[in-house]
Amino acid sequence: DAGLAVIAGGSALAQGRFLKYSRTQEQSADQFAVNVLDSTGQSARGLLEFLETLEDQQVLVSSRQDPYLRTHPLGTDRIIFVRNHVANSPFSDTPSAADQVASFARMKAKLLGFLDPRAALRAYPEDDTSLEARYARAIAHYRRPDLPRAFAEIDSLLAEHPGDGFFLELKGQILFENGHIDDAILPYGAAVAALPDEPLIRVGLAQALVESGRTEALDEAVRHLEIVVRQDPEQPLAWRLLSVAYGRTDRLGLSWLASAERAMLTGRPKDALGFATRANKLLPNGSPGQLRAQDIEFAAKNALKK
Repeated sequence: DAGLAVIAGGSALAQGRFLKYSRTQEQSADQFAVNVLDSTGQSARGLLEFLETLEDQQVLVSSRQDPYLRTHPLGTDRIIFVRNHVANSPFSDTPSAADQVASFARMKAKLLGFLDPRAALRAYPEDDTSLEARYARAIAHYRRPDLPRAFAEIDSLLAEHPGDGFFLELKGQILFENGHIDDAILPYGAAVAALPDEPLIRVGLAQALVESGRTEALDEAVRHLEIVVRQDPEQPLAWRLLSVAYGRTDRLGLSWLASAERAMLTGRPKDALGFATRANKLLPNGSPGQLRAQDIEFAAKNALKK
């Protein structure tokens, strides 16, 4: 209620309650963070530097502040707490593990390549032959798009690291999004083999299989998508693809059920109710699918009452 009051421009009292609640959550998060860092033998200096960066933001007018600061309130007590921890922790001077540094560099390169290709090409010029630079350029060229350069970069990475699941995923994505659907299946499949617990990569493979138009690929797509929704049931695209694949293989009850799952996930209870009702009529009595359809019917009706 206090949060709603703030959003609606409520009283100072409501705002105070909201901020008190938020600060409590942030303090709990800070305590949890330093506990995890200590339990894994890592330094909390990075956390302290991050909070100090936010502290610098507080001197700016609100319109120039990082939005993160407005949703994660920063009090002096938070910085004092982490600073004291750093002063007393036996792990404060422990250097970061080399594999974590490398993974972080790749993460930054990937984000910049996707979000701002021009900035990525400036940040990672051609004379930078590091792995993360070539990864960033491969993504940036694909996003521009400059496919010959994108393929040159990703193929050079795969020549050196043929089993890297994320490089394989990128090649599959480039091929798929540029109309080479059948060619995308091989690198996507290899990426899934390398990273079987990454549901988004498996969704990419399944989408290529569904879009290939080949009947024999649909059963394989269903197999992968069923794994995805077990790993992460909150994947609207996976449910949509399952609905399509089930429908094309004449499993209409399951197709309606997958559509109902997606509709509930995307905030459309009226549609979910219609899909679930159809699924309920078609699926075998007492089957797990029918029971799930009935659960969705119940949840959708309750959502429509509110």
